[in-house]
Amino acid sequence: MKHWLSRIVYGALFALPMMFITYALAQASPQPQEGTIKQHSCPECHESFQTAWENGAHGRSTTDPAFRKEWDAQGQPKECLACHVTGYDPETNTWESDGITCTACHGPVTAGHPLSPMAINRAADTCANCHTEAYFEWQISAHRESGVECAACHDPHKTALKEDASQLCASCHPLRSENFAHSAHSQEGLTCADCHLSSTGMQPGQGASALDHSFFVSLQVCNQCHEYQMHDPVAVHEKTLTPPMVELTAAEDTVTAEPKPVGPFGFSTLAGLVGLAFGIVLAPWIERLYRHNRKN
Repeated sequence: MKHWLSRIVYGALFALPMMFITYALAQASPQPQEGTIKQHSCPECHESFQTAWENGAHGRSTTDPAFRKEWDAQGQPKECLACHVTGYDPETNTWESDGITCTACHGPVTAGHPLSPMAINRAADTCANCHTEAYFEWQISAHRESGVECAACHDPHKTALKEDASQLCASCHPLRSENFAHSAHSQEGLTCADCHLSSTGMQPGQGASALDHSFFVSLQVCNQCHEYQMHDPVAVHEKTLTPPMVELTAAEDTVTAEPKPVGPFGFSTLAGLVGLAFGIVLAPWIERLYRHNRKN
């Protein structure tokens, strides 16, 4: 018993300093370095993002031929510039930059960047400043209830989906995707987006999207393919009915966007456990060295 007690004491002697040192290092934050990076120099470090932005709708928001044609046809209304340029001042009719630049979403370069990250609000409210109609549709969707924001599916730099729509759906709805693969709809070549992202009949612009972001499947969508079946008796189609899809519980159907960060206490606890183990292992050698020195 005494043998193990002494080992634990030696372990504690190693663990406590390591805990305090690790906690202090985890609490410390890098000092801001003014002038580390110049404003409007994002391409110096983010070349791939810059290229994607230049070729995306945000980068071409003032040069896109469709916008220029419609804007000129309407007499170049100033209201359009609130969303098509960065830093527009309606009183002076001036703006900072053409297009939706980095600062439109990230804000000015923060002190200490790149040692400290740029601020960014990933919530849908950021997109809602310009994409109002699509935002209102999203607000009544199950995605909003589950906390799935715009950036979960859309790449704001490329202004396009991060990957194929069906793959995005399957990443959160794997069981439903597997069931759908065996359905008559899938055998006909339909995908999730064909029904859940139906056309709004509107041209993109003025806050609207060409696709419905409520993700509801309306009767109108069904009628595009099944209009002739509306009043047929069930017996006519009973062989084509598919089994109901497996419904997921709220816990199964929720995706965690990011893991929870480990705090300073967690790091210090881990360091303490390592120090404790280190001390217990070295305890016999320390005791032998102590006895040897006493004899000499």
